[in-house]
Amino acid sequence: MSFVRRLSVLAVASAFSVPAHAEYQFDRIGEYDAFVDGVLQTDANWFNDDVKPFVDNTEFRRAEIIFRLKNEKNTEFFVGYDPRADRWLDVYGKWMIGPGGQLRVGQFKQNMNMEELISTKSIDFVSRALPNAFTIGRRLGVEYMQFGTSWTASAGVYDRELTNDTGKGTGVVVRGTYAPIHELEETLHFGVALSSQEQFKNVARFSARPEADLANFRLVDTGNIANADRNNQIGVEAAYSKGPWAVQGEYLRANVTRSAGLDDYTADGWYVYGTWFVTGEAKTYKLGKFDYPVPNDPGKGALELGLRYSSIDLDDGSILGGEEQNWTIGANWYWRSNFKVALDYTAVTSKKAGVSDDPSLVTARFQFMF
Repeated sequence: MSFVRRLSVLAVASAFSVPAHAEYQFDRIGEYDAFVDGVLQTDANWFNDDVKPFVDNTEFRRAEIIFRLKNEKNTEFFVGYDPRADRWLDVYGKWMIGPGGQLRVGQFKQNMNMEELISTKSIDFVSRALPNAFTIGRRLGVEYMQFGTSWTASAGVYDRELTNDTGKGTGVVVRGTYAPIHELEETLHFGVALSSQEQFKNVARFSARPEADLANFRLVDTGNIANADRNNQIGVEAAYSKGPWAVQGEYLRANVTRSAGLDDYTADGWYVYGTWFVTGEAKTYKLGKFDYPVPNDPGKGALELGLRYSSIDLDDGSILGGEEQNWTIGANWYWRSNFKVALDYTAVTSKKAGVSDDPSLVTARFQFMF
């Protein structure tokens, strides 16, 4: 039996054998407790084509396994790897510095936009919204964060991604968040982030799948933008949750400065969505982002409904990357905090270089955690 299949069996067994998802402490090494946990995901996409011939697909997407060491001083070391994708995840050390100070060194998600920072196991829809095309993602770097009960402020520098020497480009990023309301079942959140990155080999490119990670086409795509010097981005975010209801939105804007007398390029996108836990749960919030919900009744699970609108505009001057707007309605069922089923329907409206393509699609995800 392959490693990935053995991992699948372990995850399924875990879902039925423990009352709630939690890290498993398997050893103590010196002054550190050693933990392990993981995520398994299978996705399915079905398309109703308009112009481009999308291909229906089902794929075992992720087999993430994470090892963690932690001591009484809250010093932590993470090593995450996905053998299914042959990709390194979070690989870093974290040290607490004074009251409310935190230093991270290694590979981790750069602290830019809120939806990207929410773990893939916890996002409210199967795929992230269209503006995720601008995200930085995981990079090797150094970050310092200062935080309090209701605020965070961070600054970091980064370069390439660890896997296959990809995602190159030295950059800096800063983000601040503030929650003027931060109570057990009510949160009001605001945030702003800025980043500036050198473009590797002076090339930039932005594209987005139609909120279906297995889609074989991208309806909006700038192609390679030559003579690109820097990619400067700004993101603003807001969210509010009260009891079982929540709303979240972000706006992201990228400006690429260019040399050789070429005009700079600007693109932007935004989304807003609302969710409702039919079964009465409330979102949990910590350090400027929401986390995985805990069912009130683990045996019956938690049912969440959501509605999202997202938009992206990659047209600017002579660069016709296209425009796209999506409506998505979705449902999530969280069972025993180990198992999640997600089902979304998305209606797409897009236009690129004067050609419209308006497919619709259904996406599903089956997720085990251990």
